Amino acid sequence: MRVLFTTFPAPSHFFPMVPLAWALRAAGHEVAVAAQPSYLQAVRGTGLPAVKAGVDVDLGAVWYQDGESDPGWKSSEEARSARGMRMFAAVAEAMADDVIGFARRWRPDIIVYEPRAYAGLVAAEVLGLPLVRHLWGTDYTCDRWDLESPALAPLLERHGVPGADHLGTVTLDVCPPRLQLAEAPNRTLMRYVPFNGSGIVPDLPAGPRDKPRVCVTWGTTFVKQTGHLDPVRCAVEALCDLDVDILVAIGAGHRHLIGELPAGTPVLESVPLNLSLPACDAIVHQGGAGTTITAAVLGVPQLVVPSFADEPVNARQVAASGAGRSLPLAETTVDRMRAEAGALLEGAGYARAARAIRDEVAGLPAPAALVGSLEALGDRGRRGQVLSPR
Repeated sequence: MRVLFTTFPAPSHFFPMVPLAWALRAAGHEVAVAAQPSYLQAVRGTGLPAVKAGVDVDLGAVWYQDGESDPGWKSSEEARSARGMRMFAAVAEAMADDVIGFARRWRPDIIVYEPRAYAGLVAAEVLGLPLVRHLWGTDYTCDRWDLESPALAPLLERHGVPGADHLGTVTLDVCPPRLQLAEAPNRTLMRYVPFNGSGIVPDLPAGPRDKPRVCVTWGTTFVKQTGHLDPVRCAVEALCDLDVDILVAIGAGHRHLIGELPAGTPVLESVPLNLSLPACDAIVHQGGAGTTITAAVLGVPQLVVPSFADEPVNARQVAASGAGRSLPLAETTVDRMRAEAGALLEGAGYARAARAIRDEVAGLPAPAALVGSLEALGDRGRRGQVLSPR
């Protein structure tokens, strides 16, 4: 069987699909990942075959269109959504022809796409292939098609698929059920396996400690959007007044953005979060899907400080589950963050709820357990029982 994956050029969109791709390869199937030229190296870094699709899109230029200068996290949800859809549509427009062309030549049995890689949706509709929608977090796109599809209308019309179904044939849901927003039709639950590249396990003993260890991290998107990591410095300052050990986790080359830290504070650069977080008792972060769900599956209580994209949604879901607290970045001060972090550490209920999510996720089927279902789906596609080519 051949399976073609398509992704928007961002780790938070692509990395959650890597465990499934490797499960398919381990079972003897062929896998390819279609991505824009600038993202091919990231795909190759996972050990998966990469396929160049289209040309690179200047996402910053699309995001700041029409003279907008602020990063967008203070604007309304509708305005942020419009900006985002401009980017997703532009990338899909750039990729679609090449994805369709490659699929015609390579003849995959299934196309797997994450919910913003719309070139995969178009290719599956044009070629009549089974389409697997692979989530990377809370499914806030499930019920937004009527609002968001107008941005994609020119692309869908150009390829003759105006009635494309963004939900595909089946949705693979890796979000812990207690954090999920909605149940997509034809949903299959799959265990989230944290993946953020390879790394060396840090020397952080996981046994009992005299005081809690709190991880502070802010993902990768925030610094790309703003050019700074001021929230990390704010969090460290807030935590210094609590009786805790602090661990700072940042991307490669970002050390200069956080300035001076208390003596003895470890700083991990580009170390996958799943390698360091088991040695921590809590985490303070921006609410990106990868960080949120990695902390959830490891049973670590969270203080989420969201700003844009799906971060406010993730923060609300974490707070609603009882596994953490939420503090909007626009309302954040050192005093507010100190108070929220203190409440998180003092409330035993947060740790209990976090462990409950961890235990629930452990009972879900791993990616390898779903390979057989995808094989059956691919077989149905070959026999023309899924879609008719357009």
